[in-house]
Amino acid sequence: MEQNTFSSLSRSSVIQEMEQESFDLLIIGGGITGAGIALDATTRGLKVALIEKNDFASGTSSRSTKLIHGGLKYLQNLDFPVVKETGSEREIVFNNARHLVHPIRMNFPLIKKESYNLATLKAGLTLYDRLAGVKKEERHTIHGKKQTMKNEPLFNKKIVQGSGVYVEYRTDDSRLTLEVAKTAQERGAKLLNYASMTDFIQDPNNQVKGVVAKDELSGRTLKITANHIVNAAGPWVDFVRKKDRPVTGKYMVLAKGIHIVFERNKLPVQSSTYFQHKGRMIAVIPRGGTTYVGSTESIYTEDIEDIHVNQSEVTYLLGCLKDMFPDLNLRISDVISSWAGVRPLIGEEGKSSAELSRHDEIFESDTGLITIAGGKLTGYRKMAERIMQYIEKKEKKKKTASITASVRLTGGNFSSSEEVEQLIQKLYGNYEHLGLSKQEVEDYVHRYGSNTEAFLKELANYDEKDLDKASRNIRAEVKYTVENEMVATLTDFYDRRTSYVLFDPDKVLGTLDAAAVEMADLLNWDNSTLKEEKRKALYAHHKAVTFLDK
Repeated sequence: MEQNTFSSLSRSSVIQEMEQESFDLLIIGGGITGAGIALDATTRGLKVALIEKNDFASGTSSRSTKLIHGGLKYLQNLDFPVVKETGSEREIVFNNARHLVHPIRMNFPLIKKESYNLATLKAGLTLYDRLAGVKKEERHTIHGKKQTMKNEPLFNKKIVQGSGVYVEYRTDDSRLTLEVAKTAQERGAKLLNYASMTDFIQDPNNQVKGVVAKDELSGRTLKITANHIVNAAGPWVDFVRKKDRPVTGKYMVLAKGIHIVFERNKLPVQSSTYFQHKGRMIAVIPRGGTTYVGSTESIYTEDIEDIHVNQSEVTYLLGCLKDMFPDLNLRISDVISSWAGVRPLIGEEGKSSAELSRHDEIFESDTGLITIAGGKLTGYRKMAERIMQYIEKKEKKKKTASITASVRLTGGNFSSSEEVEQLIQKLYGNYEHLGLSKQEVEDYVHRYGSNTEAFLKELANYDEKDLDKASRNIRAEVKYTVENEMVATLTDFYDRRTSYVLFDPDKVLGTLDAAAVEMADLLNWDNSTLKEEKRKALYAHHKAVTFLDK
């Protein structure tokens, strides 16, 4: 296998290269922000390294509402620049990853005693269309009560007075992050998951010029040197900052959000819905055979490494759904899966919690450590551009614009959504002998995009082995993701590469033994490692399907 592949089998050579080379830029954090910076920097010709203490997208970047938001809710705060930026960015992300980003019709019902009425919603959506540069065919429509109830018969007719319909984009946040990281690697960046920063290396002028890191899989220590270090560790940025200097001034305040998942037939909405409930926005999003709902928001001060969904949070969302869809009578037993995560908001000494900033900000310590915090999934490219322009200014160079708007992500080699559908049809026909349903092929294409055929060729190899179909499919997918997507653990595979733990939890239990055998063989696990990895995967499943009773 070539040493430059995005593969867990190349791990030792990547570590060796990181130690032997000196980099222009070292990024701490492998979420969407860090991955985006790595891609932007490599397209500028810089030598780039990135380390992540867990797996890529293992924090906030796999626990969002999985929408490429256009920023509609920022209109309420008259935050026009954010609406304009996120609206245009949404289109760019869609063009660069059409297999992962899907336009969806979003139903926004007008509800008695909430903040919007027909006039303000129409004005808001009209302004939104203009600011965000929405395509003509995707501009909003406004409906009265009669048409609204026809569009969505499940709505509570006692409180719904009308609606607006506009377009949002649904995505797979963890795979988007992975594809950005992989594209950066293909362009020359060195990336390593399960590498935790333990200390900074400083030059004689007390400027940070590298880090000491620990490979969490082998226990090996490595040193990486770079001209600039960017802390993009998301909710963990203050943990990193404390290894450099005491945190003063601005600091992270963590906001927890949860989402719950139902079988589609339990929550059979006609289209996605975004509704207000006592001032809070709740999203109801169909995805394949499921519908997911979120999010809550509460300040979080507990264990950041092990975030659970509380039963009270599920009960709260069920109450919101009861008010909006009274005929469904959803129960906690109908919830098939869930996820919880935190996002970093920016607080400042002397300011109240009501003044927490949801925008991204950059700050630098006197040792030269650059930190970026806050922001949203949709704006990852612009955050990366701001970091690179900050570094250019620091080096007294002229600011230059990012070119990543025209960089298609790996797997995103499509000029139109029609090409995605054509690939599904083509692969379904060409690999008919594998006995895959059209839906299975579609799911694979929406996961791996233009790389799907490489995976199906792997699957064809496994077809020659004496395996049942489920074991064949899962073992081939494990092999593909280990060799091409830096999967190092069973949880990487079931959570962030495939989302089976979130949207098909029964598959985790049904295929775990086969997946574990395959991964153990590929990664040379001994029996104790195999048992521990299975335990961790079962724990991830347990967290998704059970709720803490506080």
